[in-house]
Amino acid sequence: MSYLLKPLVFVCLVLGLSACASNQHRLGMYNAELRAEQTFNPNATQENIGYIPTGSGERMEGAYQIYTGKQSKDLSGTDSQFLEGFTE
Repeated sequence: MSYLLKPLVFVCLVLGLSACASNQHRLGMYNAELRAEQTFNPNATQENIGYIPTGSGERMEGAYQIYTGKQSKDLSGTDSQFLEGFTE
């Protein structure tokens, strides 16, 4: 009986492990759409050119410097980094 049981167990294990090793896409079309949405958008700069985030303080310092092209050291006490016409 043992000579019949060992090959049967071996065949069952091989079939079971090979079934778990398939390379199908997870969740099908949903996963493909999600990956497409997460890719880098090379046109993002042009699409968001009119957008300036609102805020003040240190958190917004970097964003204002990029949008206005002015550095903190270039500003005097009465100058503002905000350029008129950007948020219209």
